[in-house]
Amino acid sequence: MSGNNHFQNFTDSLTNVHEELSVEQLELYQAFITKSLEFRKAEEALVSAMNKEDGGDQNTSEHLRSIRVIVDNPTYRLSGSECVLLACLYKELEGEEHLETKRINIWLHSYERKPANTTKIVDQLEKKALIQINSDGLHSHKSYRLTKDGHSNAWALLDRLSENSSNTGSKKLSSLG
Repeated sequence: MSGNNHFQNFTDSLTNVHEELSVEQLELYQAFITKSLEFRKAEEALVSAMNKEDGGDQNTSEHLRSIRVIVDNPTYRLSGSECVLLACLYKELEGEEHLETKRINIWLHSYERKPANTTKIVDQLEKKALIQINSDGLHSHKSYRLTKDGHSNAWALLDRLSENSSNTGSKKLSSLG
């Protein structure tokens, strides 16, 4: 009951504030209320973003774990393109902005999944608009990243593989089209 009484007193004081303050004081009070409201909204947005980030880190680590499980399991018959797409997605989830064939090869080799020629696969994925290559010259290592379509394809592949492993014992996959 005292909470309700406190609210009533607060409401009464707000209702009567215009009678007690000058125009200049009311304008300053209005500015104070506006800034307080902006601060409260910013504070709530920050807390919300921090909560999403914490959940985002957990989601990211779950996705990284799923990719590792799939790539580490030899019963998944992945094409070279599928291996490279998953490796690119993995590296980007880890925070790498620019991918290089050498690093992708090392990562895939650590899972015994290195394709015969990753550079040719990257070139093929570029022709399919799944990867955007940023080359520094003829003899430099290519740097590249997944395009929007590349991300879509990589996520769809991960979803399909994750769903396949949880719903059935069969892990036979078709190649990317």
